[in-house]
Amino acid sequence: MTTPHWPRPQWRDSGARAFLLWFVFGDFADDFRIDAARYRTRGAPAGIDVMRYAHASFRAWDGYPLGGTMGTLFESEKPVLFARAGATRDCLMLRGEVADPEDLDGLRDLVGTITALVDLGGAAVVDPQMLSLFDPAEWRTRFFTSDEFVARNHVAILESEDDSAFNRRWIHTRGMRKFARPDVGIWNVPPEYAGHAGQLADRFVEFQALGGIVEDGREIVVEGLPASMRMEHAGSLGDPEFNNVHLAIRWPD
Repeated sequence: MTTPHWPRPQWRDSGARAFLLWFVFGDFADDFRIDAARYRTRGAPAGIDVMRYAHASFRAWDGYPLGGTMGTLFESEKPVLFARAGATRDCLMLRGEVADPEDLDGLRDLVGTITALVDLGGAAVVDPQMLSLFDPAEWRTRFFTSDEFVARNHVAILESEDDSAFNRRWIHTRGMRKFARPDVGIWNVPPEYAGHAGQLADRFVEFQALGGIVEDGREIVVEGLPASMRMEHAGSLGDPEFNNVHLAIRWPD
């Protein structure tokens, strides 16, 4: 049995499915070949489709990643890259679901495949699960230059106002559905503890990405806080805030 390059040493089968989705915008040759050895890829795993679209016709699709709220976000954060992506001729979509994987070599294959596409004419990569738009250099540096798996590279940890509590912060993740695991939401966080909450979210991201399962009702103790917290499974795959189910945590008052 081949030893995986990106193992999941904590793996237990969650019964969920990993959902994988990226878009690569660019101008590609009609026919091209990917050097598998150079890009450390065996191709797209079973269950993942790679589809090519004419960009002009793709714009009308309801899930068009450069439109709607996500497009507005990209345009405000990276206007030059957004315009460059919008001017391309082609869009390649990599999309599918797989059973909770025992290792992450399938993800590694897709990272390599996308890197090859970037080198073959790609101008921008969209990861909608992370709400992220990458230029070619950003993609290579973050995902491919090192062959070491870093969970944090594949998941966004975001901070925003907590609409349910005055002068409190909401720390939340996006992207854990790639690993067939729930995202993390921490509510009622005092501003001065936002960094601590982010570190807590990061620990749960890494534990779950490496295959761990967080039990419902787990108690969390943070040094220096007067009370513990309890983690509860919540949400649904259709939740627009996470695009996933999530682990809900309320910071103590």
